[in-house]
Amino acid sequence: MNEEWLEVAKQLPLGHKRRMRHDCSESRDLLVSHGEQGYSGWCFRCGKVGFEPHGYSNLARLEELRNLNLQAEETQSNELPTDFTTDIPNKQAVWLYKAGISLHRAAHCGIGWSDVLQRIVIPIFDTTGRLRYWQARAVMPGQTPKYTNPPVSKTDLLYRVCPSDERCGKSRVVVTEDILSAIRIGKHIPAMSIMGTKTSDSQAAQLSEFEEVTYWLDPDKAGREGAIAGTRKLALVTTTSIVESPVDPKHLSDREIREYLNLKPNNRYEYHD
Repeated sequence: MNEEWLEVAKQLPLGHKRRMRHDCSESRDLLVSHGEQGYSGWCFRCGKVGFEPHGYSNLARLEELRNLNLQAEETQSNELPTDFTTDIPNKQAVWLYKAGISLHRAAHCGIGWSDVLQRIVIPIFDTTGRLRYWQARAVMPGQTPKYTNPPVSKTDLLYRVCPSDERCGKSRVVVTEDILSAIRIGKHIPAMSIMGTKTSDSQAAQLSEFEEVTYWLDPDKAGREGAIAGTRKLALVTTTSIVESPVDPKHLSDREIREYLNLKPNNRYEYHD
């Protein structure tokens, strides 16, 4: 529970609070907050749960955070940020490192950085190389919302990752829930992220071109239901299967990913940094 309240507090905008359940009762007796000094948790039944300073060194830093959060509320352009660069600062790349993605791999996949937004930017292109959509991921504590993006429908979008510079081919593809999982799996075999748990009809039509479609979504209720629904939608037109793991694919080692997918160690698709 200690980590849970802290994770909730870190998602709160500066100055906001939220009630949640604590282990000592079945009621929402735990108050978590994000203040100018840091993140705190207080239970009205058993007392102080914890406190963690957020590391902002001065008022100017807090004001910068407020401005970034206000900026994120504005409608984003369909074009990439004007200062987009694939040179991601090492300090801000921790989110990628936690998923086992190096800066070299990130650049290979076209992921970059916007200093103005203070976010990691993930462009999404179609098969002709045309920009269709992009996500900007917050990496600073207290920065909200977690993702910003232009107001574009995602129902026909797939984030595609192929090993090395080869074409994806039409044999087998692995479908993931999030983009980072697709990047990790895409080192070994073609992978596509549906950016969620539901497969739209347009996405299904694109996936049906493959001889085999393997769903590997996150290990929660939404992920399991999404995988079942996706395979049912595709079962009449192609071979389907489901892979389940105790954690998201992006949190597994390369060896474990290959084992779950029954890939040989020297699979011809495999990408090397």
